[in-house]
Amino acid sequence: MRLIRLLIGAVIVFVLLVGVGLFFVPGDQIARIAADELTRRTGRDVQIAGGAKVTLWPELGVTVGALKIANAPWSQNGPMFQAEEVTIGVDAAALIDRQIKIRALRAANPEILLERNAEGLGNWELAAAKPAPPAPAVADAPVQTTAPAKPLPAFTLDLAEITNASIYFTDRSTGTEISQRGIDLTLAWPDAGGPARVDLTLRPNGDPVRLSGTVADPQALAGAKITDLDLSLSAPGGEARFVGRASVAPEAQGQLTLDVADTATLTEALGLSRLDLPKGLGRDLEAQGELTMTREGTLLSLRKAGLRSGTNRAALEADVTLRGARPKIRAQILAEALDLTGLTGGTGEAPAGGTPETGWSTAPIDASALGRLDGEISVTAASVDLGAIDLGATRAVVTIDNSRAVATLREVRAFGGNLTGEFVANNRNGLSVGGDLQASDIALQSLLSDLAGITRFTGAASARVKFLGVGQSVAAIMNSLSGSGGVDTGRGTIEGIDLDRLFRGGDPTGGTTIFDATNATFTMDKGVLRNDDLLMRLAGIEARGTGTVGLGQQQIDYLFTPVSLQARDGRGLAIPVRIRGAWANPKITVDVEKAIQLNAQEEKSKVEQKVRDEVARKLGIEQQDGESTEDALKRTLEEEAKKGLLKLLSR
Repeated sequence: MRLIRLLIGAVIVFVLLVGVGLFFVPGDQIARIAADELTRRTGRDVQIAGGAKVTLWPELGVTVGALKIANAPWSQNGPMFQAEEVTIGVDAAALIDRQIKIRALRAANPEILLERNAEGLGNWELAAAKPAPPAPAVADAPVQTTAPAKPLPAFTLDLAEITNASIYFTDRSTGTEISQRGIDLTLAWPDAGGPARVDLTLRPNGDPVRLSGTVADPQALAGAKITDLDLSLSAPGGEARFVGRASVAPEAQGQLTLDVADTATLTEALGLSRLDLPKGLGRDLEAQGELTMTREGTLLSLRKAGLRSGTNRAALEADVTLRGARPKIRAQILAEALDLTGLTGGTGEAPAGGTPETGWSTAPIDASALGRLDGEISVTAASVDLGAIDLGATRAVVTIDNSRAVATLREVRAFGGNLTGEFVANNRNGLSVGGDLQASDIALQSLLSDLAGITRFTGAASARVKFLGVGQSVAAIMNSLSGSGGVDTGRGTIEGIDLDRLFRGGDPTGGTTIFDATNATFTMDKGVLRNDDLLMRLAGIEARGTGTVGLGQQQIDYLFTPVSLQARDGRGLAIPVRIRGAWANPKITVDVEKAIQLNAQEEKSKVEQKVRDEVARKLGIEQQDGESTEDALKRTLEEEAKKGLLKLLSR
């Protein structure tokens, strides 16, 4: 702020000098005198090329040619300020009453270089030079002194115009470099005790970004003090307004309103990285709330905020810390119906994973948003639409740290039951997803239909699963799944299989099987689920199963073996059913070979025993107590072999 005060003071003295000497001194000497005065007040060498053009009434004004203000002694980067032309005009009548009313202040094509050296010293930190000996007298020129300037009277500024300015900022202590070109500024401050109107146009990325509004107390703002503000921002893609109090510290408190039609276009226009956010999650955005920014701008707080993006509406309380590699946010979101199909890639019409005909989607998943910020976000919603899945009441906490998000599910009403546990998405070294989930009272038909297109099962189930998948698409993730889990169900049905008809010798397809309970565990490896312990209990029937389900390829190869416990006089009858093919429409057949192996074992053993007995009778083999025919035959052959060997050796 010292720079601003010194320059304003120098400008005022410059105009006063011109007013006193314009009748006696040529324009080039006026320019030299003005340059000397500016040098004295700023402590920097000031050069004005060419003479000064003077106007007398009603506006006392002067226009000088190229103006340059030297940089700090430690800088080697050229002038701190330079402009092709500078015009200053004051109210001549007001000067008579010792009032300074600046009618016009114009600078054409100025270039401003701001630097901070490795020690943290800025080149804008000016100190007035020590008093210098009086300059050589000029004929008919007023005598100059080097006495300290008296306090300046209050002044006003009717209109200041800066066109096509360029500002360069470099910080050697942090390596930061910022460059802005094509800056236009219009400032009107007609009343010294009143507000100022500002209209600033920046072009960070070529397109104009306009900041306009009113500053209640410009002097307080320039002195890093709090003042009332009413500022509006207009840019390609959106606009914003802030009404409240702020200072250049920076710090602020007031009402913020945002209306963003396209976040990607807006961030690009502001010179930031293009932010392509999902539909309904910030691609378009309307927001309003009470904003607080602490001094130095390290913390932003938003209270009593309302958000709208797409069809999503929510209440928000948030704190954002700007210190660190990424913004860190702590937020609470309370919503009614949340549409997250833009995040999952689902449309609500077809599952995000594709269809049984096309397989899982191979479209790349862009998870770069995980690296935009860190923090903890609490979400409460009446319902959540994930595209392939519709969730009911949801309470979850999402923690994000360095491109890794962990969603702790405290309550998720899904498929008629409740889902809890953790779901993890990690994009630190390529995308991976995993989880440790528990489900209770889940409707099997809804679950399998939504996730796998399988509609044959009904009933309620409890399940648990740990899983991990890696890949940049749904197809890659499903084909890499590993983990384990288990399922327990109560009473339910299997559509398309009639086990009663099967045991009666009919076609098992096309009917319905009612079961009382089911238990199974499974493992997953490389996208293939394997189960070897399925146990299903029905009325008078017990069914077991073993086989694989290709989660990645959407294929099934499973042997389902029901046993009628009362058949064949209580000995039971097993009829294995082979289920094979695409899981949405598998082929179901009776495995005859396996059925023979399971059911004819007793008859096979009887036949084999009868053959052994006949062989033993013909060979004259006598069985000893507790010895089977097979053992007796083996013993007899060994004894005969020994006898033959002894005869051979005795010859």
